[in-house]
Amino acid sequence: MFGKKKRTGIPVMHYEGLDFPQDVPCQIEIVDNNFVITRVKPETKITLSLSQIKAFSAIEEARFMLKYHGEAATTSKAKGIEKFYLVVDYTSKNGTNERLAFWGTAFEYGKFLDLQRMELTGKQEYSL
Repeated sequence: MFGKKKRTGIPVMHYEGLDFPQDVPCQIEIVDNNFVITRVKPETKITLSLSQIKAFSAIEEARFMLKYHGEAATTSKAKGIEKFYLVVDYTSKNGTNERLAFWGTAFEYGKFLDLQRMELTGKQEYSL
């Protein structure tokens, strides 16, 4: 009754793509065909339709840094704790290609892989 509100979803840290500072705690989850990002304090919700999402990618930190930032660096301040990233490629309301990135530890990595394997139902068109 008076306890802490139980949070649902996957606990992550925001890395880039939103107007939040880096390393802000968030929760991410799929709710009613939407990818919902909830910033913990102050609580702010952002909703992205699954139809806008092109791909979820789970990737190790060194590969993420090399692919998106040009060098295979580590940002971890604690030895022995490996970071894993979830990259969300999506099409914005304006039709531009955008990217969100969140990080977590080995515990969250399995959940990132589940999202990566998820079949997205967004419309896809191919021209040959």
